[in-house]
Amino acid sequence: MSYPTHLIRRNGHYHYKIKVPVDLQQYFPCTFINRSLKTTDLQEAKTILVGMEYRIYRAFTLLRTGMLSDDMAKKVVSDIVPVREKEVVAKGLLLSGVIKQYVFEKEAQWTPKTRMEMAGVFKVVLDVLGNVDVKSLNRQALLDMRSTLMKLPSNMYKRYPGLTVGQLLEKSNITPMSIKSVNKYMKGIGAVLRYCAKECLIVVNYADGLKIMEKSKPDQERSIYDNADMKRIFDNLPRKEKYPERYWIPLIGSYSGMRLNEICQLYIEDIQQIEGVWCFNINGEKDKRLKNQTSERIIPIHPKLIELGLIEYWQVVKESGVPRLWMELTWMDVNGYSNNFGKWYQRFNRVYVTSDPKKVFHSFRHVVTDTLKQAGVQDSIIAELVGHSQGTHSMTMSRYGKRYQPKVLLEAMGYLEYGIEISPM
Repeated sequence: MSYPTHLIRRNGHYHYKIKVPVDLQQYFPCTFINRSLKTTDLQEAKTILVGMEYRIYRAFTLLRTGMLSDDMAKKVVSDIVPVREKEVVAKGLLLSGVIKQYVFEKEAQWTPKTRMEMAGVFKVVLDVLGNVDVKSLNRQALLDMRSTLMKLPSNMYKRYPGLTVGQLLEKSNITPMSIKSVNKYMKGIGAVLRYCAKECLIVVNYADGLKIMEKSKPDQERSIYDNADMKRIFDNLPRKEKYPERYWIPLIGSYSGMRLNEICQLYIEDIQQIEGVWCFNINGEKDKRLKNQTSERIIPIHPKLIELGLIEYWQVVKESGVPRLWMELTWMDVNGYSNNFGKWYQRFNRVYVTSDPKKVFHSFRHVVTDTLKQAGVQDSIIAELVGHSQGTHSMTMSRYGKRYQPKVLLEAMGYLEYGIEISPM
């Protein structure tokens, strides 16, 4: 929906926002006048907007006459920028204030998990830089910040509670955080300074271009399970009726490449027959979450899962009248339905499978994609199965082609055979 010029909507409420003309900025404590219209109704906001615009443009005209004394000019400005707003703007030039403004602007678009992660990022940023005036953050200050981060440990608040940044830098026996973590914090301060530049609080965002190139390739960030790992997983899966998800979820991951939360949040109606093929319908309906738009897809259920009794299990759960496939899993703000299962799997993985920290539940996705790739399956089919973007090919397919039929995808999934005997539950 398009709004009249200078009318913006934040968290359901309407605001008036206008940039102060360059020739008048000497009179104002801010480069933008931002006033709440104190309404959630669009028509009412448009009505209030008319009067607001008249007052502000009248003030601009009076200031341009050059005939006002200093006291008169201050009075004109105070009428359209209240004292309280001036105080907020002044405080906002401190890094803590700017971060607060940035979070206010962005948090409506963030998931609870992202909000928690960003709070952690900005805590580190403030501890390293201090609560400085954002105008003082030149290139050298940000290079120094990056150098400091490269000497600090990961998860420093958990591992070294009570120690300051200065005290941590004096310790000689700490392992520095990864380049990926350093880049995460640099990205955070870069986003805040980009916001400041957009709001004309600063002239240049000196954080641009400070990302460190990582030597490892994306496919090396997590390791793939080898055949011995897969055998240990299949042999040690618990077969207790009270916790059916502990048996089925790793198997579904092994034979589908679905993400952990995609499996954990399955509802009864998400298993369905399409064109005679049993399928998982992966969608963002109800309280489910998807990583991105390409994650929404329909993929066949592997014959091995059907052979082991997944459809029979589904029918029993369906007839019991409960809405979801794994009722022992409860929803949490941060990780949805996967939180508790993820913690259990991490313990299971370390006790029964491997001590390699790079081998995690996500390794199943690597197993599936690598197995299909080595079998010569088309990249576009693999991408559709695991919910990956296909770049320019994806754009072409979305405009001119339809998704693959379940039978085509099922044929490709036939290559997911590990040669390991699996006992039923």
